Amino acid sequence: MERKNPARKLLEKFIDVREAGVLMPLLLAILLFGLKSDKFLSVSNMTNVMRTAAFTIITSIGQAFLIIAGSWDISVGAVFSVGGVAAAALMSYYNLPIWLAVLAALAIGAAFGVFNGILVQKIKLPPFIATMGTMYVARGLCTGYTKGVSVYPLPEKFLAIGQGGIKIGTYELPFVIVIALVMAVIAGLILRYTTYGRKLFAAGGNGEAARLAGIPTVKIRFSAFVLTGILAALTGVLMASRVGSAQPNIGSGFEMTVVAACVIGGINMDGGAGSIVGVVMGSFFMAMISNGMTLIKVDAYWQQLVIGLVLVFACSLEFLRNRIRASLNR
Repeated sequence: MERKNPARKLLEKFIDVREAGVLMPLLLAILLFGLKSDKFLSVSNMTNVMRTAAFTIITSIGQAFLIIAGSWDISVGAVFSVGGVAAAALMSYYNLPIWLAVLAALAIGAAFGVFNGILVQKIKLPPFIATMGTMYVARGLCTGYTKGVSVYPLPEKFLAIGQGGIKIGTYELPFVIVIALVMAVIAGLILRYTTYGRKLFAAGGNGEAARLAGIPTVKIRFSAFVLTGILAALTGVLMASRVGSAQPNIGSGFEMTVVAACVIGGINMDGGAGSIVGVVMGSFFMAMISNGMTLIKVDAYWQQLVIGLVLVFACSLEFLRNRIRASLNR
């Protein structure tokens, strides 16, 4: 039996790690921005990056579940806005208790998820078309209700969720980061160790085979749509708490950040593969790129171009990784 070269074995192990596609650009970006700006690696700036990433992580968890199951949702940015506006309006205009307003916002997010699930899983519309329609419906509701005006003031106790943190000596760890990390750990455990997680992978990997094996693929994907809606709305609620008001257009473009975080983090857009660790890394990478470019004074008008090129580069690395893995397995 032929023994494999140690270098080849090491390469195979590295290639098999789905997060490898984001690890190299992540380390390169940290090095580049660290050399260009003295403030980049400071504790305060890294906290800002992690806080920004936390919002992306929360919604990306739901998106990752959905993509792994074999579908996707581009309405999350609009549902993000609706969640924040709904909670803020119920507290500011109708004086509802914080817990009830937040619960209502999550229910609205779930309703959008159910709507998407019906369109895609029952009526059989393509996910892109269905969720794009939902995106416009949600944005229309948001801007129509608010007339484009931010919703405020909000209760101090509610603001403390997004603006406060846990004291660790002289350092304050923002609650939003803690919430995102706890949710990421729970989501990772669900994907790795539960029957539901295995069914998500099966539904996305080979839906027909999974169905013939008795796995209810339609229900599995439907549940992932609902979860995505809930988490998008929760992110909007937390963002309203962070900025002190609910802004109807704040979620514009957020859907692309979420999809990019998933793709860069190694989630297979065809379904059936991916990890929450990759999603966390992808979210941190997206937040870090935006933060780093601001620090080194890259014009805001050019930042979208750079992010787009980075996304293409990261996806190309994923494609290259798959090609190398296929050639090594021959």
